[in-house]
Amino acid sequence: MKKLKTYIDTSVFGALYDIEDKYRVEITQQFSMIMKQKDKFIPCISNVVIEEIEKAPLTIKRDLKNKIKNIEPTIIYENEECTILVEEYLKRKIIPRKYRDNARHIAVAVVHNLDIIITWNCRHMANIEKKRQINGVNISLGYNQIDIVTPMEVIGYG
Repeated sequence: MKKLKTYIDTSVFGALYDIEDKYRVEITQQFSMIMKQKDKFIPCISNVVIEEIEKAPLTIKRDLKNKIKNIEPTIIYENEECTILVEEYLKRKIIPRKYRDNARHIAVAVVHNLDIIITWNCRHMANIEKKRQINGVNISLGYNQIDIVTPMEVIGYG
């Protein structure tokens, strides 16, 4: 079975600190265990995730870095090609300019030819309309389609 090259965005790590939705915390913890299964997944994060984590309060930042280290992700980096793709998502108003980092997460995963993006961001990423629009741009520019799902779908609750 082919290993899925899996991009994990910052919202997944941040969900571990959700004080309002214990179920989401539980799902995210289970998801973290699944990402350690190197026979099924190649977990990846990007410099965008690292930048966002650096903005967290010190105690949370340290804990997040340890949790990330536990899944041993491959770190991928933005390049000029990613910037061009980000601008296309913004220009077509798929992602609002105010949420540019969401477009950055998507673009870096697409340009690096990953299979799937895992996010808790259902407003701008993991919903059917956004996925169709994102993949429409990707196809029109010669990129592969990418699947965008929540951790629930990865652990089998979706």
